[in-house]
Amino acid sequence: MLAVIIPTLNAQDCLPPLLAELDDMRVVISDGGSKDDTLDMAIGAGAVIARGVCGRGAQMARGAELSGAVDEVTAYLFIHADCRLLSGWKSVAETALKSPETAWFFEYDPEAKGRGVTWLRFIVWLRGWAWRLPYGDQALLIPRDMYEALGGYDREKPLFEDVDIVDRIKSAYGRKALRKLPIALKTDISDHLREGVWTRGWRNYRLLKAYRRGESAKELVKRY
Repeated sequence: MLAVIIPTLNAQDCLPPLLAELDDMRVVISDGGSKDDTLDMAIGAGAVIARGVCGRGAQMARGAELSGAVDEVTAYLFIHADCRLLSGWKSVAETALKSPETAWFFEYDPEAKGRGVTWLRFIVWLRGWAWRLPYGDQALLIPRDMYEALGGYDREKPLFEDVDIVDRIKSAYGRKALRKLPIALKTDISDHLREGVWTRGWRNYRLLKAYRRGESAKELVKRY
């Protein structure tokens, strides 16, 4: 059984399309303190709720821990609330999970057009191809035993929790253990558009460089 874990914080505007694609799945909403109708929507859709401290690393780990209480769960899909799965993704995921000790991420497909978006799409493609470094907005599909062997998401990382677990996958299993699925994941980039794709991209690059230099994710999240 595949468990889908979605970290949320006031996600009422973007969550419904994703939940609609998961109507027959085991879904865990790991909420960080929503004040809107996020939890009511999730409960109405039949999702399990995990409440606790806000922060992506903590929320991902909490969702997996709750999912892991069900013995039938054999794999996890960690996905952001503002992403949208496309028709046919389930069969693609089932096929992918037949490969042992392999984690997967989706093709990046932002829901916008323009020169800046084309540049962003290329940078994300390059990051995945050259460095095997997908971010959380490309989701992570991973077998449960592999996830648990890695120790799961780092609860202490409110930022770059995705980079951290990808680094550990490559360190423990090699680059080839992290592969891209042959299907896209629609991603809402309205925050990029509001701030400016180039501005947002440059800021994120500088934050990643600072993280690679050893700066604390808890400090960097203040500048995010």
